[in-house]
Amino acid sequence: MRDQILSGALKPGEQLPSQQVMAETYNTSLMTLRQALSSLESDGLIVIAAGRGTYVAERPVDVRVGNLSSFAGTMQAAGIELATEVLDVVRRTAEESSDAASALGFDGGMVCLVRRRSVDGVPFSLQRSYLTGALGEQVDFDKLVGESLYQSVEAVTGWVVGAAREAIRAVKPSKADAKLLDTRTTEPALLSVRTSFNQFDVPFLYDEAILVGDRCTIAADRTSDRLSISYGLANKSS
Repeated sequence: MRDQILSGALKPGEQLPSQQVMAETYNTSLMTLRQALSSLESDGLIVIAAGRGTYVAERPVDVRVGNLSSFAGTMQAAGIELATEVLDVVRRTAEESSDAASALGFDGGMVCLVRRRSVDGVPFSLQRSYLTGALGEQVDFDKLVGESLYQSVEAVTGWVVGAAREAIRAVKPSKADAKLLDTRTTEPALLSVRTSFNQFDVPFLYDEAILVGDRCTIAADRTSDRLSISYGLANKSS
């Protein structure tokens, strides 16, 4: 059963037969079957819902994104198909986007790009990216389904990301965001707030990304002189 799940023969969300049927199929006792199911559940491969049955969980994958490439680019490099939807492009004043304005050191009009990222049709994150009005007017947002915002900015300005400052904290999504992410307001989520700097050490992009709590993971890579924090798809056994 583990091989069938990892190979994709058993699909995420697929309901498994009853325990009695599975015991007969695998020619084993109910006790042995339940021990096997418990092991699969501990590894995050299945979900046992009391009174409702046993289901194949989302396939566990860990992706390291500790470098400065975009999240989309890293996922694609790892062979994971990531779908991006541009939901909205909103013009805002600095007062309406005070956190972004402060991070970018800008007091004029802002452009807010709203994108939803999904993996295998399941929403993973909702990202709001803020640029100054002048920069936002230059970027072709229609291209962002197939390329990263970093790439788009580089194409029109020649800027590349030289550094980024990021903070991650636990939050509960708003009602509107929960609906877009196909989750509930009572479910935990992670909020990643990132300010990106170009090669001239000038801040040019402010991002707020809400990640569904049970669909992602935080990982830390430690060396003697450095700590790198990364996030990726949830590994249920973590």
